[in-house]
Amino acid sequence: MKLFKCDNCGQLLYFENSQCERCGYKLGFLCDELALFTLIESGGVFTICGKNTHEKYRYCKNNKYGVCNWLIPESNDYQYCKACAFNRTIPDISNAEYRQRWNTIENAKHRLIYSLLRMRLPLYNKTEDEKRGLLFDFMADEEGSEQRILTGHSNGIITLNIAEADDIEREMARKSMDEVYRTVLGHFRHEIGHYYWDRLIDNSSYLDEYRALFGDERKDYGEALKEHYKNGAPKDWGNNYISAYATMHPWEDWAETWAHYLHIINTVETAYAFGMSVHPAKAYYIYYPCYKRQ
Repeated sequence: MKLFKCDNCGQLLYFENSQCERCGYKLGFLCDELALFTLIESGGVFTICGKNTHEKYRYCKNNKYGVCNWLIPESNDYQYCKACAFNRTIPDISNAEYRQRWNTIENAKHRLIYSLLRMRLPLYNKTEDEKRGLLFDFMADEEGSEQRILTGHSNGIITLNIAEADDIEREMARKSMDEVYRTVLGHFRHEIGHYYWDRLIDNSSYLDEYRALFGDERKDYGEALKEHYKNGAPKDWGNNYISAYATMHPWEDWAETWAHYLHIINTVETAYAFGMSVHPAKAYYIYYPCYKRQ
């Protein structure tokens, strides 16, 4: 993520900050500019410090729960910001534990939406586009039920079991399933890859090229899943795939590759924000299906 600076006192700011820790000024994120701004409050609305505009803003409705610092123009009738408008289901926040998990989930989801906006990808919720839109369901397992909420994507709906926001439960799952990148943000990046396969690849001119690189997605998914969990990934998977799970099915190969691409570009952005730079002594040329050094 980028780093930001308070326009009032120069304090270093981070993406989730809603108040400057030095001068106390409130902060708000504008998705149209992908920037965090220092705010001047007047009568419950805000103007932007140092910005030559009379535009007034208010916080997203979810700001009162401490899970969102994004702004909405006062002239806009929407209650929720660009990121929060994708929520269809949230957990019962009268439960303190669930509310904390939702906070963790929202931090990760806002970072995901930031990345998608920065990449200028098509991004609509289902109120705006019922057929091609996106929504999130953040759900908890029902007490006493043996049926668990499964994290996944289906027809533009991304479901996340809020247990993934519990560090202990997630770490246990990560170790048992040998998933190095099993994080809340990692889940979002993977599942959004499935969504964009539907949006960008399916029934498009890119489908043949996709199949040449990743394989034929018409392969029975259920059988592929059984085979993967029965026998695991091939021993030499690292020569051809980004992760062991990517070997399971061409859809998962795509989603894992998509997720790792987002890992890389966001890591590089963060490194750049902290003043790091890379000066490779040798060039690396990429060939499919494996990487070779020249």
